[in-house]
Amino acid sequence: MKNAILLATIVFSFALFQAPRLSQAADSAKGKEVYGTYCALCHGPTGLGDGVGAAALDPKPRDLSSAALLEGYTDEYLVNVIANGGAAVGKSPAMPPWAGVVSPEDIENVVAHIRQNLCKCEYKK
Repeated sequence: MKNAILLATIVFSFALFQAPRLSQAADSAKGKEVYGTYCALCHGPTGLGDGVGAAALDPKPRDLSSAALLEGYTDEYLVNVIANGGAAVGKSPAMPPWAGVVSPEDIENVVAHIRQNLCKCEYKK
């Protein structure tokens, strides 16, 4: 009986560990399209924070290609920033909230694009 409980615990733990992360379940190709429409103006096409709109902003937009920066943020945090804006998480109010404009699914797709194509990184605890 103890072995069965131990085995069930191991299997359950493994299943939780292997559960798809937000960015893995999302569509990064669709996220690239949405990013190009709404995000690239400030963050730039490659995420460097050098979009044409960045020149007028202080502080400058985050460098979304920086693995060192993005590894410190969970996908849920990134979704929150995109959906609710920078001010919602104590960051710059120049980052607008996109929840009323971009669907929750497409916000997740943008996070997938950022993770898979810009920073090429995942959250590290």
